[in-house]
Amino acid sequence: MSGPRTPLLRPQSYFESHDGSPPLGHAALAVAVVAVVTAGGIGLFLAEFAGALDATVEMENPEHSPEWACENFEGSGMSTPSGCDPSVPETVERDLGSLVYEELSWLPWAALFIVPIFWAVQALVLHAGAAVIGGEGTFADTLAVAGWGMVPSLARVLALGALLIYRLRTTPLPGDPEGAVAALEAAFSGLGAASMVAVLVVAVWAGAVRVYGLAETHDVPVGEALVVVAVTTLVGFVFEAL
Repeated sequence: MSGPRTPLLRPQSYFESHDGSPPLGHAALAVAVVAVVTAGGIGLFLAEFAGALDATVEMENPEHSPEWACENFEGSGMSTPSGCDPSVPETVERDLGSLVYEELSWLPWAALFIVPIFWAVQALVLHAGAAVIGGEGTFADTLAVAGWGMVPSLARVLALGALLIYRLRTTPLPGDPEGAVAALEAAFSGLGAASMVAVLVVAVWAGAVRVYGLAETHDVPVGEALVVVAVTTLVGFVFEAL
């Protein structure tokens, strides 16, 4: 029986067309897209954030040797380290944006691993919930449902990412670090409402995919599947708020 190519717009028809056993490979590909787009979005935001922080900070010069180390070399017959040269300054000025980027550059790579881990954890929770209400589907089927249920999160990533970058590009920042950070905090403070709307839209959209997917793959009533998905979604909200 033919049906929709994805469950994003017509989840019930999609899972029915696969007789309750959707292709796991398609869902895995969807999760891979989510991971790559999420990582790319984080990387782009970090680059924009670093570029917006046009301020400098004074910090210790890593090429300058401490005074106690230089004193230990004096009279030892060993060559004095270049860091003991008086011409090497004790402090240097660094671009604040570059420092932030260097400190957080691991986040995009971490997203490539965290997204698949979250997929597996979510599938385990859904599968356990389906088992409680008497579901009969396999874990592979639950993985497929959970995988497709993650795709709507891309709407949140793209919408909020675009809004954050817009704020970064349109917010004038002072040259001092404290003033720049304060200006960015003020620029982002009004995004709470937009973030909440995005969370609710994604929760309803992803919830519909999971409800119909769980009902079809585990042969349980839609109402009972709704309870399982609602509980797991609320638990997810709690963990996200922590």
